[in-house]
Amino acid sequence: MFERELEAAKEAALAAGEVIERFRREGVRYGRKAGRELVSEADLAAAALLERRLLGAFPEDGWLSEEHRDSPARLRAARTWVVDPIDGTREYLEGVPEFAVSIALVANGEPVLGVVHNPATGELFAAACCGAMERPATEPTGQPFEALVGRGEHAWDDLPPLPEGTLVRPMGSVAYRLARLAQGDGNATLTGFGRAEWDVAAGAALCRAAGLRVTGVLGDPIRFNQPRPVVRGLLAAEPGLHERLTRFFKQFARG
Repeated sequence: MFERELEAAKEAALAAGEVIERFRREGVRYGRKAGRELVSEADLAAAALLERRLLGAFPEDGWLSEEHRDSPARLRAARTWVVDPIDGTREYLEGVPEFAVSIALVANGEPVLGVVHNPATGELFAAACCGAMERPATEPTGQPFEALVGRGEHAWDDLPPLPEGTLVRPMGSVAYRLARLAQGDGNATLTGFGRAEWDVAAGAALCRAAGLRVTGVLGDPIRFNQPRPVVRGLLAAEPGLHERLTRFFKQFARG
């Protein structure tokens, strides 16, 4: 299921990565949006390519992307592509190889496939997750676990409270962190901040395909292609660790 869509998304991600890397080699102009977020001409060029490739192949689908004007038409579509042409623009501009092209296809509020491509490292992560089963929950081992967290949250000491002994590793793009986690790098990734759907939808699909659980930090379900496309916090881990962490975080939840 979704073989054609997955292949199209992989090809589009690789093509966008070539555009992004060309700008990086030849020089890239950048500025800030009204909300003060960084944006570069590489973001815009990659966004245009991805829209052309994916909607050209699947014209009935909806579209939600960081670099396009949002349209309520996506809410009426049976499926919607949720895309970030460069997740981690700051890392991209600073030359830190922790940014990624992020592509998800969402149906009925759930991601059915995800593709994350890091052009700097050549890594391509891709999987369909429709019907994927969670791994069996593990028992506590007494050993510290490693959490992949945002560079900014780590630098500004802005992480949620974590269990004593937790090993913390900062990494750039949240899409890239989720993709690495799905491959077995680290034990959990989390953020207490709101994230745009296009930041996390593809990585959530990859984690679910790998049998991991992806929710809000208190275990609340995440739905995608919502009228306001924002995810209020994120926790991804194998089910046993996920259960332990949600119990831990609920100690700090306001009633």
